Amino acid sequence: MKKSIASLFILSLIACGGSGTPSPAVNVARTESSVAITSGSPVSTADLSITGMTCGMGCGGAIKNALAKLPGVNGTEIQFESAEQANHAVVTYDPAKVSDAELIQAVQSIHDGQYKVQAVGITKQVLSAGSTEGQTAAEEAKVNATLPDVVLPSIVALLSGLLRI
Repeated sequence: MKKSIASLFILSLIACGGSGTPSPAVNVARTESSVAITSGSPVSTADLSITGMTCGMGCGGAIKNALAKLPGVNGTEIQFESAEQANHAVVTYDPAKVSDAELIQAVQSIHDGQYKVQAVGITKQVLSAGSTEGQTAAEEAKVNATLPDVVLPSIVALLSGLLRI
């Protein structure tokens, strides 16, 4: 039992370790789109397509921690499917404080360049007064969640009625 636990621990360390050198972000495919919002403060989201991840916990955690250290990063979500395909890190950030090139460099410098960013999709929110064209899904999906008036019997009256029986 102890040998199997020790070997699993060693395998997890080896799986998230690597060798190589970080590659520059010059060969990364980049797309950019914008979404108009009518209220709130605009933010940007980067969807980084990453290869080299072998696990969602260790590798994903290392990527999430590296991105969280950058100034201007508000949140990171790791979407891990399998080690054979590119996985994703979805990062919400302030473009005035950090660039998408810095996000890519932060990922590619982890574990001596084990992770490679293949593509990045940037979505920028733009504040637009009076435009309803680019409303977010949360604004479009407002629902009236009021409950009808329901008269519930008193718990005390129910218990006293049961005790009389």
